[in-house]
Amino acid sequence: MLQSLLIKNYAIIDQLEIEWQQGMTVITGETGAGKSIIIGALQLVLGNRSDVKALRNPDEKCIVEAIFSCTESLKNQIQSKFETDATNEVIVRREILPSGKSRSFINDSPVLLTEIQQIAHSLLSIHQQFDHLDFFDRGFQLEVLDSFAANLIAVQTFRKKFKQYQELIIQRNEIEARIKNGMNEKEFLEFQWNELDLANLKPDEINQLEQELKLVSKAEEIKTNSLQSFDILQGDRGILDQIQECMNLLKNIRMNNRIQLIFDRLEQVKTGIKDMGQELEDISEGSEFSPEKIKIINQRLDLLNRLTKKHRVQTDLELIVLRNTFAEKLESISTSDETLNSLNAEIERAKQNLTKEASSLSKIRKGKSKELIEKTNILLKKLGMEFAKFDIQFNSETILNESGSDQIEFLFCANKGATLRPIKEQASGGELARFNLAIKSLVAKQNESGCLIFDEIDTGVSGQIALQMGNILKEMAAHQQVICITHSPQVASRAKQHYYVYKEHKTDSTNTKIKSLTKEERLHELAKMLSGEPPTKAALKNASELILM
Repeated sequence: MLQSLLIKNYAIIDQLEIEWQQGMTVITGETGAGKSIIIGALQLVLGNRSDVKALRNPDEKCIVEAIFSCTESLKNQIQSKFETDATNEVIVRREILPSGKSRSFINDSPVLLTEIQQIAHSLLSIHQQFDHLDFFDRGFQLEVLDSFAANLIAVQTFRKKFKQYQELIIQRNEIEARIKNGMNEKEFLEFQWNELDLANLKPDEINQLEQELKLVSKAEEIKTNSLQSFDILQGDRGILDQIQECMNLLKNIRMNNRIQLIFDRLEQVKTGIKDMGQELEDISEGSEFSPEKIKIINQRLDLLNRLTKKHRVQTDLELIVLRNTFAEKLESISTSDETLNSLNAEIERAKQNLTKEASSLSKIRKGKSKELIEKTNILLKKLGMEFAKFDIQFNSETILNESGSDQIEFLFCANKGATLRPIKEQASGGELARFNLAIKSLVAKQNESGCLIFDEIDTGVSGQIALQMGNILKEMAAHQQVICITHSPQVASRAKQHYYVYKEHKTDSTNTKIKSLTKEERLHELAKMLSGEPPTKAALKNASELILM
């Protein structure tokens, strides 16, 4: 249950701290006093979108903190999701900074907003004035039935499996499309791959061939120039002989380090020139002009250049990548049939399992729908709709969907002798409000939420009907905490705890305040709701009777 709520710097609230009791609590007050702002703060702390405009003072942060008592199942759920110590309380806090940044905490540990949203339904459930319009949606109708039938976890599990089933079908469609396209291009791919494979491609071959072609083409010039260079270095009276002559002249005058150093350097030069001469001789001997080799290199270059041009690439490395890509595509085409057969078998198994589970869900729904119909009709009569009838029409489909195979329609009629029709075609606003409460009071018993909040769902009803609504809310409060914002004195009279919301006006500001009413204050408030301010004696008497009823 909700134990306390702290609100700071939110909307027209400077600071409020509210303590809540078990059972039924009502909140009353003039329109615009800030009753629904309290609900907005609860929605904010449990994951609704934040807005910096909600800050009363834009220079200070907004804080909303709610403390809930913790059931054993909720305690286990929180411990499994968050790294917090075991506790009988859950403290949820949301802060909005002046910068617009929002922070969330559970038991003072920072958490993601999505993580709070995951447990919000276990903490409280909020039902507002126009929620009854949701009943026009068939998906919502099915969700209501599943909630009453305690089917929600089973449906969530089914949805996960159905999503996996859909992903398998998408994979199959992609493979089928690939096979269809692949068969059309297989012949073309094989031709392209064979051509590149036969080319026996090597990385950077074009560059190497071009360098080799330059050498072969100038072989005669290389041979002649190398021999001439060799003769200059090592021929008769060549550089090598002249260096040796210098060394002979210096050999006997190495009287100091300078001459010795020059002698040593000449010896090094002599050795280097010998090496260079040997290399030039080798180059000369190895250089042979060969028209046949030039022809072979040119043919190879022509092939490689033709392939790069054909495939619109720049280098032989890109040709190698393209050849490998063709090979992968051909491999994919050859294995697609096998993959498709395996996938079809997996899809069929998944479909059979889903069909079985959908049938089980449908059986539970149909069984529990009878109980929901019967109990709803009883409550409708209590709410002054003596001739109202409610029924659920099943349209079981052979086509699976994310909720199973059921399509349902809520049927309703309010008047004697009227034909049952879809609820959106039959019910007025007041009838829908009563139908909404009847259904939700039944579903609430199956709800995990420790706190139910009703925000003006009694709008449009009054008198004895409103009193019956109050009685139903009171009955619900015997099983779980109920908080109700209301303008109805009949509903308010059923509460165990009564809060009054009002505005406090100062010279330069307006602030929302709330107070817990004493027995006398509560009597006065109910009488005021019946007749206005100041309440009449008749209204005071009527209010007293309401409380005692």
